[in-house]
Amino acid sequence: MLSIQRRRNRIVVFFALTCFSSSIYAFGYAMEITRVVPELIKFWSKFEYTGMPFISAFLFLFVLHFVKSGRRVSIFYIIAPLLISFTILMIRQTNPLHGLYYSSFSFENHAGYMLMTFGKGPWYWIFAGFNILAILSSSVLIVVYLFHSSRLFRKQGGLLLLGTFVPIVPYIIHVTGIFHLAVDIIPAAMMFSTTLFFVAVIRYRLFYFIPAGRDWMVETMTDALVVLTRQKLVVDANPSAQRVFGSEGVDPIGRVVSEVMPLLDPELEPGKRIKTDNKVWEVNRTVLPSRRGSLEGVLLVAHDVTDLERLAREDMLTGLLNRHSWNDAADTELSRLTRHSRYGSVIYLDLDYFKKVNDTYGHAAGDAVLKELGQILKAGVRRPDLVGRYGGEEFVIFLPESDTQGAAEVAERLRADLEAAVIEIGEEKIKITGSFGVAGSLVTMGLNLETLVNQADKALYEAKHAGRNTVSFYS
Repeated sequence: MLSIQRRRNRIVVFFALTCFSSSIYAFGYAMEITRVVPELIKFWSKFEYTGMPFISAFLFLFVLHFVKSGRRVSIFYIIAPLLISFTILMIRQTNPLHGLYYSSFSFENHAGYMLMTFGKGPWYWIFAGFNILAILSSSVLIVVYLFHSSRLFRKQGGLLLLGTFVPIVPYIIHVTGIFHLAVDIIPAAMMFSTTLFFVAVIRYRLFYFIPAGRDWMVETMTDALVVLTRQKLVVDANPSAQRVFGSEGVDPIGRVVSEVMPLLDPELEPGKRIKTDNKVWEVNRTVLPSRRGSLEGVLLVAHDVTDLERLAREDMLTGLLNRHSWNDAADTELSRLTRHSRYGSVIYLDLDYFKKVNDTYGHAAGDAVLKELGQILKAGVRRPDLVGRYGGEEFVIFLPESDTQGAAEVAERLRADLEAAVIEIGEEKIKITGSFGVAGSLVTMGLNLETLVNQADKALYEAKHAGRNTVSFYS
């Protein structure tokens, strides 16, 4: 944020310098054409050139920082135009020594005004080319910005483009002499441009929004942002929102949100979580008031909380479901089986002599054993099966659509895989076994998860008493 604020400050600085250098030029020229003494005319001509060479340079830098707000501007693009402007200033102010800017001076009386006329040297034309290039470059930058920016900021950009382009025609007329004008009309054009800039600043809050910076930040952020009107029409949606909640190839702008982004309900409670594909999003709703305090619209911000959701659901060591999440998921699955009168089973397992592993090899070795067991369990079950760490070295598996016999076969396969596994800790090779208890039943209205878990726990107790490293099922 500090970096963005610094770049915003640069925009303000270059805008102020553009206006200040234009003011020097306009004031100096006004004093020049109202003098009648040649020496005073020359003095004020020199004075106006303390600002004139920098106008187009500051204008270019102002526009460049505006359209690239939020992104770094290369130091080259700052130094180069300022160096050219300073060189032109020095050559103009030392012109009596070399005549490279003005090749000759003369004074003529026009309608009572003593005006200075001059021959144009090579550096005069270099300055003319530099001015035209800087103004055209600024105009092109704004046109590109307008093409890519949100429609909310088109008026600001349009005023900037008009204010930037206004001086170019009077300048070309003045430099080329296409039309013979006794006075220089460029200062008047510059004052008109400055007025347009001030309208953009005051009326459309140019520096308050810094729209190019807004565009860059909002367009690249991973959070999904959607702005709705009171009628629930989409007036703005960043790429993340369109990618996650929109339909491919459908522009949501100006459409009812329920038609183009049906998952985003404007009446969602704050903090409501919704799922899309493999992502979980937390949606927050902010009312956008008008200046009079009435409802103007709604801002919906969806934040990706997939990782937080996963951390809340999973056991951090093994990557399996934690006890709370396993209970919730198994309960949900049990309810589905109840409605359709299908079978469901629970496998309850406990590592044999796990305390001995911790005491002999240390807790790091114990953690490695638990991680290895987690991998074995995940690899040995079906996708719909729910595997969780119930606590310590105890693990549970819920197998929907599986009776006691089928669950016992799964448990036996897992027991064999665990017995065959070798966990290497440094030079140590650790082998371990587990005892398994199985309980299954046709799921009816009277059966709950706690009952199945208790039955599997009793079967596990029998397996322990039968010598461990075996499978026992509840009967």
